[in-house]
Amino acid sequence: MAESLISRRNFLIGCLAGAGALCLGRGNCHAGGANDAQVKSLTLKIRYTTEFMRCPKDEDIGIWLPIPPDDKEQEITALTLQSRLPFKKHDKQPNKVFYCKSRNMPKGERITLSYTIRRTNIGTTENKDDDPKQYLIPSEWEKWDDNITQYVDTTIGKATEPVVIARKLCDGIIQRTAYLPKVCTRGVSTLAFEEKSGRNDDFNAMLRSMLMYKGIAVKWQQGMMLPYPSEMKQTGEIEADCINAHSWLMVHVGNGKWMPVDVSEAKQRPDLKDFYLGNLVPNRIRMSTGRGLTLEPPQQEILNTFAYTHAEANGIPLIYGHNYKNFIQYELLKLEK
Repeated sequence: MAESLISRRNFLIGCLAGAGALCLGRGNCHAGGANDAQVKSLTLKIRYTTEFMRCPKDEDIGIWLPIPPDDKEQEITALTLQSRLPFKKHDKQPNKVFYCKSRNMPKGERITLSYTIRRTNIGTTENKDDDPKQYLIPSEWEKWDDNITQYVDTTIGKATEPVVIARKLCDGIIQRTAYLPKVCTRGVSTLAFEEKSGRNDDFNAMLRSMLMYKGIAVKWQQGMMLPYPSEMKQTGEIEADCINAHSWLMVHVGNGKWMPVDVSEAKQRPDLKDFYLGNLVPNRIRMSTGRGLTLEPPQQEILNTFAYTHAEANGIPLIYGHNYKNFIQYELLKLEK
C-alpha cells in the first residue's frame, strides 16, 4: 500500500461551521450555515495560477493547463490567460488545454487563467449523443479480480436496474472502506478494495470498476473541490494540488440518461449520503473527463488524471511542490438557493 500513497504536504483537516467552532472531519462540520443540498448554483470568479519555483536549465519545458469545459453543468465566461509565454489553445478534443513550450524559465514565472463560473446542482441529465460504449473500457488503474467480482455478485443479488445496483454498491463501499484524508493516491481499484481504505479517487475507481464489470457505462470526471457553501467565505484560496483535486462519476442509467455519483463525499458527509447518489453540490470545477489521457499535443508521461497543470522537461514530468505549485483564488459572486 505504501507504494501507492504519496504524501504531498501537511494537510490540516478542519473547517469552520456555524458560529466558527473548529471540528475535525468534514462529515461533522455542517451544523450551521447554508443547507448544502439545497444550493442550486454557485457563481464564482476564479483566478487559477501556476508558479514555477525552479526549472531545469537548457531543457525544453512543456506546459499543459486544463481549460474548464463550458456546458450544462458549468457555464464559463470571461476566460482570459495572462502569461508572457507563447501559449496556444488546443480545443479539438474533449479535454481542452492551453499549451506552450519554453526554455530557461526564471524563478517566479507565473501563469494565470481567469474566468467566471456558474456551477449548478445537477441531477440526472440526458445526452443521447454520448455513446455509452466508450465508457465501458477500464483504464489501467480500474480492473476487477475474482475478489471484486464475487463481492459485486453477492452485494447486488438479483438486481438489474443500474440505479439499484449503484445504490447497493455505494452503500457497500462506504461501509467497508476507511477514508484517508492526508494522502494522495493513484485510484487503483483492486488495491483499494484489498486494503479497504483509500481516498477520493480510490472510492470512485472501485465503484466504476464494479459497475463496468456489470456492463454499466460510467464517465470519470475530474476537477477541483472548493469549500462547501456552508463553509465558503466571500473570498478564499486553496492549493490546486492532489489533496484538493477531486473526481466524481456519471453513471449511465439507460436511454441516454446519466446520473451523477460522488461516493467519497457520501462517505465523508453522512447527512448527504442519499443526496450524492443522483446529485452533486456545486462546490466543484470540472477540468477533464476520463483517465489515462493523451493531451494535445501529446505529453510523454502516462497521465492518470488531469485536474491541474501538467509540466514536463524534455519529456520528464516536473515534480509538483518542488518545481511548481498551483493556487485557486475564488470570489463568491452569487449563491442561489
